[in-house]
Amino acid sequence: MILHKKSWWNRNWKWMFPLIGIVFMVVVFFSMTGDATFRYGSIYIQPALVDNALEKAKENERVIEKLGELSPHDFFRLLEGEVEYSNNNKTVAVTVGIVGSKGRAKLDILADQKGNNWEYQKITVRIKKPKKETIKILEK
Repeated sequence: MILHKKSWWNRNWKWMFPLIGIVFMVVVFFSMTGDATFRYGSIYIQPALVDNALEKAKENERVIEKLGELSPHDFFRLLEGEVEYSNNNKTVAVTVGIVGSKGRAKLDILADQKGNNWEYQKITVRIKKPKKETIKILEK
């Protein structure tokens, strides 16, 4: 009696084929967004940039009136916005989503890196709903 054993590929192609497809899509995604991943990741590694600007916004009476108490930012709020570097990566323009007890807005930050610290040039809060409004927190 002769038994014919199927090859490894014939036994496992049903789960290997989708796995190869998923790995390929992940590689393509990260190769296309590599620069964006670096930009957002580098901002997330330096949380003081956004945290300090958010603290300044929390102290503004107009922001409190319109948005209520602001909650701390998280990485996913950072992904809602944009990050743009200039001046050999020493100047950064960041937009992050912020959430308050009364609504949502965008926090725009323009800052220069001085050593390990950030010197803010401009901080504004942009509110879309119920009425478009821009609140200037700091402008030099």
